[in-house]
This record gives sequence, C-alpha cells and structure tokens, in this order.
Amino acid sequence: MRDGAETHQRIRRAALQLFVARGIDAVSVRDIAEAAGVRPSTLYVHWPSRDALITELFAAGYAAYGKRVAEITTGPAPFRARFADLVRLICRFESEDETLFTFLLLTQHRNLAHVPDDAETPIELIQRAVAAAIAAGEIPRGEPALVTAALVGIVLQTATFHAYGRIRKRMTEMTEELVTLCLKVLAP
Repeated sequence: MRDGAETHQRIRRAALQLFVARGIDAVSVRDIAEAAGVRPSTLYVHWPSRDALITELFAAGYAAYGKRVAEITTGPAPFRARFADLVRLICRFESEDETLFTFLLLTQHRNLAHVPDDAETPIELIQRAVAAAIAAGEIPRGEPALVTAALVGIVLQTATFHAYGRIRKRMTEMTEELVTLCLKVLAP
C-alpha cells in the first residue's frame, strides 16, 4: 500500500521549490507532478486545483510562522527586547527553510486574501505588541499601524532585496544590523 502522506509532502515540497524558482504563474500542474515523480492526476487526489495547493502551502506556512511570532510577541520581556528577538527569528527562519521563507515572502500579497479574517496573523500580532508598548510608554507615541509598517518594512524589504539578489548577504549575516535599524525607529 502506498503512503498518501508521503506523496502529499513530496508534492508540496516540489511545488514550493518550483514556485520559488520560476514564479507561481510559470508553474503548471504537469511541472509539479514531474518534479514530484507522480502523474498530474495524483495532484487532484490531494487538492482540487493548483490554486488550492498554493493556498494550502501559504496558509500552512503562514500559520506555523504566526505561532512562532506569537511566542515572542506575547512574552514577558520589554518590547524592544522582544522585537529584537523577533528580527532574529525572521532571519533564522530564512536560514532554516529558505524555500518556504521565500515562498511566503514573494507570494504574500497574492495569498493574504485567503487568510481567514479571524486568524491571528504575524502582522496583527506585531501590531498588537506595538500598540501595547505605546500604551505602556515603552516606545514613543505613534500610530501603531504606521510603526508596525516601518519596523516590518525594514526586515521584509531587506529580505525581498536578498531574494532578488540585490543584497547578497544572507539574512543571518545581517541580523544585528537589522535589529539596530529597527531599534533606531523606536528611539525617543
């Protein structure tokens, strides 16, 4: 008997690798099947469409990432220390699974519409922590969404530049520089 879970995972991994290498729009069901060593019809046993596969890949990856963000943003340390740890997490995440990290980064705009409204997304968790830090006087007053955008932008735009080869250093090589830049945004 064949193991459907193993096939499911093999297809997921092949799809992630192809989507990152070629871009979502340049990858067909046939391409994914060939890379996974299965027939195209096998994909439809696991997902009703290529778009359903894309949505699942994003949702599962984003949810797992969100859990890791939640652990840091809800911790007891002062906000600046938690945010520095969050930057370190993001940089580590890129080195732990560059394919998944790059997929989430480069497809977020296309896929965030599929995230349920009641889901606690990493951005919402960060914004909630920013708002609490502002209310507690830990960081300067400001619009929480704008402060969150500035902080997240420093890290994710750097990651985007890296993904497209505009910055050659890996995220882990820039971690402390990114922490320093973010903390400058939070300076009084």
